[in-house]
Amino acid sequence: MQQAKDPSKTHRLATLLRAQLGLSHLLQSKTIITAERAALELRSRPLEKTKTTAEKVVFLLPFVRRSHVSDWAKVTHNLNCTLNSFRAQTNQNWHAVICGQDAPNFKPDERIQFIHFEKPIQGHDKWRKLSVLLDHFLEQTHRDSYIMTFDADDLAHRNLVSYYLEQQAPHGYVMDHGVIHDIARNRFGQAGHRSLEFPLRKPFWKLCGSCVAFRCRPQEAPQIIPFLKRVTQHEHGMFPYLANLANRPLRPVLENLIMYEFNHEDVCITGLDFGFSEV
Repeated sequence: MQQAKDPSKTHRLATLLRAQLGLSHLLQSKTIITAERAALELRSRPLEKTKTTAEKVVFLLPFVRRSHVSDWAKVTHNLNCTLNSFRAQTNQNWHAVICGQDAPNFKPDERIQFIHFEKPIQGHDKWRKLSVLLDHFLEQTHRDSYIMTFDADDLAHRNLVSYYLEQQAPHGYVMDHGVIHDIARNRFGQAGHRSLEFPLRKPFWKLCGSCVAFRCRPQEAPQIIPFLKRVTQHEHGMFPYLANLANRPLRPVLENLIMYEFNHEDVCITGLDFGFSEV
């Protein structure tokens, strides 16, 4: 299964402008892709006016199949580093769901659930797993929550959940800032928006898939989840655009609350207050 193709920047700018101008025929345009159509359909629905309080953060983690990796122990170790970063949260109102063909070893925790992915698929199956995870979320009884797709080797700062639940962004969050960690070279980088001082800097959401949390109120879930199923079939750089197109703009986070890790070795680095204990 392949990731959905992203439209050009010019197309996105023009589509967003037409939506903001209220051009009613936009949904009938043959140039509109499926995710944009889902966003426009959500845009046509009135925004939820009832004031409620988000009480939980739900992390959704697609997990690679064992036959697709050369070192299963390392992959499961990285996953446990991620799960431990959840366990270390200063606010424990979170839940994590992992979806994969092979159940990894992790310390039993009532907040962490594994669901089997059984459908045979040729090629990369991350996007289908995300769809299964979102279907699973819709089938469960959840309170007002933030849903965050999370790569199974990134790290959450211990204040991530408390930040989300204290700020109460009406539609969710997008990570502008974040830490980039090249483990093999033991080097750290700062992601964020461009400035005169840092003209080459890129926002975190363009670099890492663990970058967006969407608000999902129970009464809106039947509309939000189908939208998110379309959104998550695309590159994460599309997420803010599709949220804006749906008239559900995400609030930028200017604090370092996620660490994107790559070039993995057999150790977990706990720098920059991303500390946690190993299993």
